[in-house]
Amino acid sequence: MIRGIPQSRFREAEIEKLVEGMLERRTRFGKPTEYVAGRATLWMPYYRIRMEYWRLGEEPKGRAGEGVLAETALNAMFCGRVGGERELLMIFRPNYLRHELTSIVPADGEVVGSVSGVDLEGVLSGLVNRLNGVQGELAGLRSTLSRNYVRKRRYSMLLPTGSLREEKELSEKIAKLDALKNTIRLCLNIFEEVGAIAVLDSDTFYYPTSVFLLKKREDESQRFLIVNLVKGGGMQRRPNCDVLLTQLCSRNEGCGKLVAAAVAGSPLWG
Repeated sequence: MIRGIPQSRFREAEIEKLVEGMLERRTRFGKPTEYVAGRATLWMPYYRIRMEYWRLGEEPKGRAGEGVLAETALNAMFCGRVGGERELLMIFRPNYLRHELTSIVPADGEVVGSVSGVDLEGVLSGLVNRLNGVQGELAGLRSTLSRNYVRKRRYSMLLPTGSLREEKELSEKIAKLDALKNTIRLCLNIFEEVGAIAVLDSDTFYYPTSVFLLKKREDESQRFLIVNLVKGGGMQRRPNCDVLLTQLCSRNEGCGKLVAAAVAGSPLWG
């Protein structure tokens, strides 16, 4: 028995239609160059992390309960295998916390994913430090851009082309850093400036996915497609692909091997 989010009652035809739309279509007549070679239901483990943080400029007092409380969710299967900041940010799912958990007995053939050990406080503290570094860099770049803008207005007829190019490059860099800042905040599930953070406790819950093994007809090379089996919020009432985890399993060999090993014994696996 596991503690997890119940599967939604999707029609099999809905899932098949989604998978068909995700197959590569590179032939002259639009036929898929891939085919489904296997399928398994995988209960993906996630850490529910309860934390306490202090706003920037506030010093921790060393006692629990004096900071601000927050929660986030981190994939517990891949967290020990991801490499670098970009992959780490791909495996946070704080939006899963809105679902109610219940006791679940996986059906025959369904697979429960393994949990990787990781220093949760180290991971979150590292993200806070990165966030503060990004915000400092943004402040410096915006100050430079503002000075350049004033100079442009004063001497617009005299500025060389290189100055305009520099302004464009600064704007693009600011946009990328702004996107990174917002992504980190979404992952942490904290939307204000943070000076320090501490993990209070954590537990594990499971999220249902369907993993498809896709193979190319030409050379039998393969990849995984991960489909969420829980209805999303708003208008998202149909099954949808977890694009980030699908990409992660393709680019990170360690994560792909974890999935392959987990579902290898499933009855419908190729």
